[in-house]
Amino acid sequence: MITANTVGARMDAAGGFTSGFDYTRLFLSLLVMVSHSAAISGDTSAGFLPDFIDSDIGHGILPVFFALSGFLVAASLMRTKTLLTFLILRGLRIVPALMVEITLSAMVLGPLLTTSSYGDYFTGKDFFQYFLNIMGYIHYHLPGVFLDNPIPRMVNGSLWTVPYEAECYLALAGLAVFGIVRRPKLFMSGFLLLLCGLYVWTLVFGETGPPRGTATGRQLVLFFLGGVLLYLWRGKIPYSGWIAWAAAAASAAFISSHQAIYLLPLPVAYLTLYLGLQTPRKLPVIFNGDYSYGIYLYAFPIQQSVSYLLPKGQPWYVNVLVSLLFVGPFAAFSWHCIEKPTLRLKKYIVDRSEKLAPREAAVPLLAETGGQPALGMAHI
Repeated sequence: MITANTVGARMDAAGGFTSGFDYTRLFLSLLVMVSHSAAISGDTSAGFLPDFIDSDIGHGILPVFFALSGFLVAASLMRTKTLLTFLILRGLRIVPALMVEITLSAMVLGPLLTTSSYGDYFTGKDFFQYFLNIMGYIHYHLPGVFLDNPIPRMVNGSLWTVPYEAECYLALAGLAVFGIVRRPKLFMSGFLLLLCGLYVWTLVFGETGPPRGTATGRQLVLFFLGGVLLYLWRGKIPYSGWIAWAAAAASAAFISSHQAIYLLPLPVAYLTLYLGLQTPRKLPVIFNGDYSYGIYLYAFPIQQSVSYLLPKGQPWYVNVLVSLLFVGPFAAFSWHCIEKPTLRLKKYIVDRSEKLAPREAAVPLLAETGGQPALGMAHI
């Protein structure tokens, strides 16, 4: 049962108009572009803004993304009747647009910018391996591309998160198979025990992770699960600005520590859903689609291309501004020409998969958590 002034009540009151999630995704996507700009452009005197975003805010961008994904994907799980349907819909949301971006990079961008001969390019090992990105086996290089860039050879550095996003979906599917998502108390107990165990482990054996302090891929999975947990308890968790401020303070203080980061999946997830459940007015020119995934897919290779084509020594903000002229149209292309048309197949795929899969894969939660399972976001 959902009580007043809870996350679940806020969801019901919003009536599906959760524009805060759209703003959050778009803003985070643009922050990622800015955080990459100094390194991509080779601007060693970049100044306060990109350095602050990269070294401070940048530590929290991906945890917030994954927490947001966990909350929304849990809602998607609750809307499907079988596990097969859930997995097919996850693939439908991620793979087609990824496949198009990988193909365009290998077949258009690479041949245009390579310093290799076409014969060497199209027969090179890197060319063939680049298509493995579609299946989650990440390869960054194309023959003769971006050899002299400040970040040499890397065509799309953002793709490193794709396998961990897939791990998140598989982890959630596994929890559904064993019925744990139908037992929020068991989920919470196990998750908190895991976080405490990892925190104690790092205290005893020291920090683990990259020296820059950004979250590792497996740590990002924990933030995803934090978002899932808060969705399961949405009917009981207060929706409070004071809690959000406390969560923001804790996140800012500890997000760059590979010890304390294990204490943050729930605070980061709470702050994320608090912002996401705000309902600011949508700007139709910007929000007539979900462009965040397209920005994620195309920003890095476009920024690398701009760095390659412009004279060396350009300031970071020139890279951002010029790249945006191309990232925006490509993100719109990805949504309107690939993602949205693909999602129109959703009803057909749901009907077909539910006929093939056993009903045991269903995951009802209403008996324990209360409220409506749908968040009213059809593109999730």
